[in-house]
Amino acid sequence: MHHQLQIEILPEQGRLIATDQISRRTADSEVQFLLHAALTPVLLDSDATLIAEELLDGPVPIRRYRIRTSTPRKDFSIAYQGTISHELTNEGERSSTRQSTPGLISKNGVFLAGTSYWYPQTGSSPVSFHLQVKLPEGWRSVSQGSHISGHSGWQEQHPQEEIYLIAYPYHHYQQQASGHLAEVYLRQPDPDLAKRYLDATIEYLALYERLLGPYPYAKFALVENFWESGYGMPSFTLLGPQVIQLPFIIHTSYPHEVLHNWWGNGVYVDVSSGNWSEGLTTYLADHLLKEQEGNGAGYRRTTLQSYTHYVASQDDFPLIRFRGNHGQISQSVGYGKTLMLFHMLRMELGDQQFLHGLRLFYRTYQFKAAGFDELRDAFELVSGRSLRRFFSQWLTRTGAPILKLASAETSVTPQGYRLKVRIEQTQPETPFQLHVPLFVHFAESEQAVPYILEMDERAATLVIDSETRPLKVSVDPLFDLFRRLDPSETPSSLGQLFGAKQLFAVVPDAADAATQQAYMRLIKQWQQRQPGLTLLRDSAIQQLPDSGPVWILGNNNRFAHLFEPLLAQQELIGKSGTLALTLSRTRGNRQTFGYISTDNPTALDGLARKLPHYGRYSYALFNGDEPVISRRGEWRLTDNALSVLLGPIIEKAYPQIPDHLPLARASE
Repeated sequence: MHHQLQIEILPEQGRLIATDQISRRTADSEVQFLLHAALTPVLLDSDATLIAEELLDGPVPIRRYRIRTSTPRKDFSIAYQGTISHELTNEGERSSTRQSTPGLISKNGVFLAGTSYWYPQTGSSPVSFHLQVKLPEGWRSVSQGSHISGHSGWQEQHPQEEIYLIAYPYHHYQQQASGHLAEVYLRQPDPDLAKRYLDATIEYLALYERLLGPYPYAKFALVENFWESGYGMPSFTLLGPQVIQLPFIIHTSYPHEVLHNWWGNGVYVDVSSGNWSEGLTTYLADHLLKEQEGNGAGYRRTTLQSYTHYVASQDDFPLIRFRGNHGQISQSVGYGKTLMLFHMLRMELGDQQFLHGLRLFYRTYQFKAAGFDELRDAFELVSGRSLRRFFSQWLTRTGAPILKLASAETSVTPQGYRLKVRIEQTQPETPFQLHVPLFVHFAESEQAVPYILEMDERAATLVIDSETRPLKVSVDPLFDLFRRLDPSETPSSLGQLFGAKQLFAVVPDAADAATQQAYMRLIKQWQQRQPGLTLLRDSAIQQLPDSGPVWILGNNNRFAHLFEPLLAQQELIGKSGTLALTLSRTRGNRQTFGYISTDNPTALDGLARKLPHYGRYSYALFNGDEPVISRRGEWRLTDNALSVLLGPIIEKAYPQIPDHLPLARASE
C-alpha cells in the first residue's frame, strides 16, 4: 500500500490536518481501515461510501471504518483532522526514568508512529509513502527515507512496517559521504556535538557496508527526542537529551542503532519464531566494538554473568518465545543467549562462512520479514552442512550447560606425555551437544595450544599425546560457549544481589532518623522489583542469615565489620560519598554480602534507581546528591575451577590466551 500524504501540524493545538490518497495493488469494492478515534475522516471520492464502525480498545482509541464503492477500485482518498495527545508515562519498573507515549503533538515536539494510528491502516501489510509536511515557521520534520524537494517532506519507496513523523524547531547539521547523507537534529545548537555524531555515522556506515552489504536507506540521522529514549527507526535514531550528551554513547549505543538498519529495519523480524534481530545487532555492534578493543572475551563473560545471576531455571524461556526487552530476565535471555548463539555459530563455521551467510541472508530478505529458519537456510547454503540440530538445541531448549573440569591427568609414554582431560556437564537438564574449547600450556612453548572436545553425553574425555610436558589446562577460557558460569569464574558482583529471588537487607538501629528513613525508602523501591527482599534490623538478630544474599546497610551497622578487611585492602576506608560493594564467602555454600554506606542520606534515593544498572561490578562509589558515579570496578580473581595446573608446579606467569581476531578483520 502506498500513501500520498499531505499533513499540516499545529503543535500549540496538538492538532493535525491531513489528506491521504491511498493506492493498493488489488482492486476491491470494499476496504476496511483503522484510524485514531480522535481524528474525523471524510471520504473525498464521490462514488464511495464511508461507514464508521466499532471503537476498539488499546493504548490509543481506534475506530474501524469501511469504504464501499460501486465498482472495484485500487485508489481512494480521505481527508481527516483532529488532535493526538497522549501524555508521557513511565515505562517498566516504577523506579525507571524511561518514558513513552503512543503519540503526541505538542509545543515540546511531535512524535507519531504506527502506534499513533495517525494515518489510515488496513492491516499488517507493508507501506510506502510520499509525505509532505506543513509546520510552523522554524520547525523541521523527520521521517524515514529521503528528503523531497526543498526539505518539505519525506519519501520512501521500499516497503516499511510503519510511518513515523517527528518534528520540532531543530538545529540541523548534515554531511555527505559515500553516497549517503549523515544528519543530526538537535534541540539546541551544538556544532561540536553534531560533528562528532556526523563523523561517527560515516564511520559506522562504512564499517557495516564492508561487513554486510550496501546501506538500505538514503540517510541516517541522529534526532534528539523531547524525553529520554533510545529508539531505532528506519534511517534514524531518536535519543534522549541526556543520553546524546554522554561521551561513551557514540561508541556504544549509537553503533547499535545504526546497525539496526540492516537488522530489524532492513530485514524485518518474523517474530513468530523469535526475535533474532536484537541479539545479532548486539553481537555485531556492542560485542564487535569490544572485540576491536581486545576485550571480546570480557564482553562475553559479562553476558554469561548476567544470565547466570538473573535467570533462574523457573524464569527461563526458549529463544523462539523472545519478542522484545521487558526487563533484566528477558534481556539476559533474548539479547545475551542470542548473542552467544551467533558467536557459537561463528566459531563453528569460521569467520568467512559466517560473514557470507549474513550477507546472503541480508541480500535475500531485504525489506522482507524473516525468522530463524531463514537464517539457518542461509548458513546451511554457504557451509554445505545441516545446522538443524544446532539451531533446534539453542532455540527450543531452556537452561544452559554447566561445565566441570572433573580431572586432568598426565602420564609418561615412550613418545613423551599423555594428557587425559575429563569434562562433565552438571546441569539438571539433559546434556547439550557441545564443542568445548580447551587450551593447554606445554613446557618450552610460549602460547597455549587450542583443542576441541566434542560432547553430547553427560561426560567426555579428551586424550592428548605430546612430546613436551603439559603444564596447565583451561576450559573455555575465552567464554565461547553459552553456559552458566562457575562461581569461581566471576568475582562477586552487585548483580548477584539484584538477581536473587530471596534475600535480606539489614538496617542499623544506630543510624540517625534521616538516614534510617532513607534506607527504608531504598528498600521499599527495591522490594518493588524483588518482592523476596526481607527487611531485618541489626539489633533484632544475633547473626546474619546463613543462606541467600544479604545487604548490610550503614557503616554503623553491627555487622559492618565484615567488610573492614576488604575496605582496607582496596583503600576504600574513609572515602567520602556513597559506596556499594560486595563480598562472597563460603559458609557451607557460597554466599554474597552487599554493603552500602553513605555520608549523604539524600543520595540514597538516586542510588536506589541507579545501582541496579551497575550489576556487573563488584563495587561502585558515587558522589553528590544525585548521585554521580566516580569509581567502579571488579575484584581480581585468584582461583578458577575450570583451570588447573599440572605437576610439577612451575613458578611462572603463563601468557594470556589471546582472544579471537575481530570479525571486521575477516572482511578486509
